[in-house]
Amino acid sequence: MENSSVGSLVVSLLANVDINESKVDELSLQVSELITNRKIKLIDIIVLLKDYITSEEDTKRKKALASLTSVLRTLKPDQLLKNEVSVVFTFYKSKLQDTVLLKEAFEGLSSLMSMKYISFEETIVLLDFLRDDYHQNEHLAPIRFFTFKILESVYDRWSENLKDNVKSSDLFIKSFINISTGEKDPRNLLTSFALNSLIIQNLPNAPSYAQTLFDILFSYFPITFKPPKNDPYKITNTDLKLALREAISSSSLFAEDAFGNLIDKLSATSPIVKNDTLFTIKACILKFGGKNCLQFWLPIWNGLKFEIMHNSEGSEASFLNPLESYASQGNDESEKSTYEAALDVIKTLSLELADFDINAFNKFFSYILEELTPNFTYSKDLKQSCSILASIASANKATFDKTIDDTLPLFLTDTSEISKLKLLLMNLSFFLDAYITVFGETTITSSVDAETVAQNKLLDYKDEILMILSKALTGNSKSEVTVRTLSIIQFTKMIKMKGYLTKEEIALVIQYLTDTILTDNNKNIYHASLEGLKVISQIYENIVFEVSLKNMLDLLPLDCTEIINYNSDEIIQLETILKIILDFTTSRHILVKESIISLCNKLHMVCEKKHSDEYCFLLLSAIYSLLENNILTVAETDANYIKESVESILLNLALTNNPIIHDDHNLSLLANVVFFINIKSDRKNQPAYLERTNKLFLDDLKIMDNPSRLVIIYTKIISAIDKACDFEEANTIFEKTLELLKSNHASIGSMEKLGYLELLCVLTNKWTDVGNVGKYVDWKDQSFVNLENLVWLSRGLIMKNSKEGENMLDHFIILLKDTKLGSFVSKLFEIFVIDIGSMRKYKGIAWANNVKLLYKQKFFNDIFQVLVTHYRDTSSMEIKCNYLTALSLILKHTPSNLVEPYMNDLLPMLIQALDMPNSEVRVSSLETLKDATDKFGPLITEHIEILVPFLLKLVPSDKYNAVSVKLLALQLLEELTTTIPLNYLLEYKEKVIIALGPILSDKKRIVRRQCIDTRQAYYELGQVPFE
Repeated sequence: MENSSVGSLVVSLLANVDINESKVDELSLQVSELITNRKIKLIDIIVLLKDYITSEEDTKRKKALASLTSVLRTLKPDQLLKNEVSVVFTFYKSKLQDTVLLKEAFEGLSSLMSMKYISFEETIVLLDFLRDDYHQNEHLAPIRFFTFKILESVYDRWSENLKDNVKSSDLFIKSFINISTGEKDPRNLLTSFALNSLIIQNLPNAPSYAQTLFDILFSYFPITFKPPKNDPYKITNTDLKLALREAISSSSLFAEDAFGNLIDKLSATSPIVKNDTLFTIKACILKFGGKNCLQFWLPIWNGLKFEIMHNSEGSEASFLNPLESYASQGNDESEKSTYEAALDVIKTLSLELADFDINAFNKFFSYILEELTPNFTYSKDLKQSCSILASIASANKATFDKTIDDTLPLFLTDTSEISKLKLLLMNLSFFLDAYITVFGETTITSSVDAETVAQNKLLDYKDEILMILSKALTGNSKSEVTVRTLSIIQFTKMIKMKGYLTKEEIALVIQYLTDTILTDNNKNIYHASLEGLKVISQIYENIVFEVSLKNMLDLLPLDCTEIINYNSDEIIQLETILKIILDFTTSRHILVKESIISLCNKLHMVCEKKHSDEYCFLLLSAIYSLLENNILTVAETDANYIKESVESILLNLALTNNPIIHDDHNLSLLANVVFFINIKSDRKNQPAYLERTNKLFLDDLKIMDNPSRLVIIYTKIISAIDKACDFEEANTIFEKTLELLKSNHASIGSMEKLGYLELLCVLTNKWTDVGNVGKYVDWKDQSFVNLENLVWLSRGLIMKNSKEGENMLDHFIILLKDTKLGSFVSKLFEIFVIDIGSMRKYKGIAWANNVKLLYKQKFFNDIFQVLVTHYRDTSSMEIKCNYLTALSLILKHTPSNLVEPYMNDLLPMLIQALDMPNSEVRVSSLETLKDATDKFGPLITEHIEILVPFLLKLVPSDKYNAVSVKLLALQLLEELTTTIPLNYLLEYKEKVIIALGPILSDKKRIVRRQCIDTRQAYYELGQVPFE
């Protein structure tokens, strides 16, 4: 290749050094490819750079060597011949005398050390330099970095030579000691720690330098490094901490120094340092093994004992928190406390000693037990003592059996003393946890027989433990909440212990929890029992169904006036049973499925009784909640089973003259239950089902001939059917619905009307083509019935982001300024956003409708500014009221996170809305203001001088001051005392107190009570609280 071409590359290289690193890499690669293809030699590059390399200008020399080094860095290890390597090595070695070029020289030598043909003799020469002539404290971190890289490359290339040659090994170690002593740069330290580990683990004369190598490492313990901002290497404190821990624990040659120094560090006051120390001790125990632990376990124990006995964690309250008790401990060290970390070290020490020599473990255990035994006699430090012994037990089966056999007799005694029983139950928990650690946790299975474990000593105490727990739960007064709660938690934990309880014993525990949750109304007991049943349901759902749920469902009477006696002496409320069923069956498909079917069957029987409206409501509410809460987890097969089992029952109930068809709430609930049953059922069967539904409701029941309450059920059914189903009758039904609403508008009941209007919305959204809808959109007909029909049609279109829907919305906005229709139309705007459960977009169910996920957000964004602009542009208070009413009713159903960006424009309007002659507008405005007060305190503060007088006008009795208006105004006044700066609110103190005086005589107790709270808040305004 022509010298001019190579020369151009070299010139470009020189020009880009320290300016454009990516360009330097690109050009270096081009040059290295020429060398690889034997078109030029590396020596040629040196020759081309000669004038720069020998220049008296530091910058030129530095750039020249940097260019050469960048080329060398991109060469593969086998591309330079032996004589080339030797020449280049000599060249770079000579540059070590030029302090300006040290970084580039070391980087180049680092690359050379990886070359295939570098000689061991040349390597020794470089190591000699690093040992004798290199002074790391005189150089910056980037230069020091490449000395570490040189040693890395030397070890990778010559590890076998170093292992076989003591003299060379000695030289390598001394070189490392020289360059690593006093290093402070995080990047260099990571390499230093790794090299230290390699040396102590692999080089033959490392034992002679063990003390020095350890001292280098331990000088950095504990790591206190905090990464600087914009750190290019992204090295964290944790990276350094883990690397140092790995190095300290890398060889048993460090054992004596490591254990001694680390135990001293336990006296540190910082929890972070203590934790780091404890985790490093644990790492050392694991790496050094039982043989070394045998020598040092006593000083380790003494250090840990002090830490545990003086840093106990967890109060009685933590034992009584079932959620915390059932949660597994995190493995992440950042989540562990010093107390937990110390116990973890004891467990690890026990495991290593037992694995090395069981006799050594026995000696270790006996010593600890002898020290701790007096604590059982005097109940001193009992929790800490049991924690220590349970940690030892959790190491493996041998340590578990030994610990259980010698420890449980010390405290597991039947007692009637509440204080002793409480201690027993709390401390037993540690040993049950140890069992789970050693033998495992029960897996999710319906077969008890599938869970088996090896014979162990805790099995010998099972009957005694069960007896103590059962007596603690059932043999004590209900006022002994702590003891009873603890027994429930331990019962639950025993269920989780793999292979510990038989099927009969599991059923017994479930029965205990069922009896307790039904008969004890204490909230702690209730939540503990509830969590227990939930945990057990995850594992043994079938047994819970047979023992608990069936029992609860059978307790439900046929008559709501019937007293429910339980176990002869306990009276249980109907609502209590239904609440428990709802609370603990969540997400358990067998329990949910069987509860729904059983409650539907019970409903069928209850409906036959007179005056059962209220009982039917309770049952339907429970069924509805079970379906709504679990709709995402109910499988299609379960949905099909539920549908086959109960749908015909429910439809028959609606068709007969019973407490459901004539009660608005019950009918609405039943319709929604039918919706949920169908939305997850097999879609392949839905076309046939749609045909049967149409035949029943349209042909047989003729709901399109005359207004019928059954339209509500029909609407919910077709809401659940796949929108892809061929619905030929859709347009016809659409037309008949419009005609029925118009012809019967004077006589149709509100419930029936709502059903037919929702039917219009569903048909418009799912099946009726836009062209057919357009035929019936007549804006000249300004009757209330037509406008109401049109708003529901609009909603169906808007929910699927239809352009026609937006056009219809524009017409409604225009009508707001109509003096005759505006007031009526403004109230229709609520229909655009009101939540309809059967027209929601459920996760994983895309086929049920054409509702866009963010339709409400788009609607609000589109309409807000339009309404605000029209509100500001009109001078008529009557028309302003229309815009404000529409906006307030929209806000009522709009999530606060969507409203937040518009608060600056909205707040003045909301305050003005408080004076509007409309209770609903006032309520909507107050609710929005109440929500905004906490989030937008500074903005509310700006308007405080007009807000307070408005609020005071809303609390006296008035035509438009409904109870809800008064209550919200009083609540908002009270909230201002905690969110508005004192200097802004203090001037209104007396005025508010005086104005609220008469409200203390309001007819409604709820208003009077809130008035007392609000006045008190203003009385205390500006007062200094007593200590």
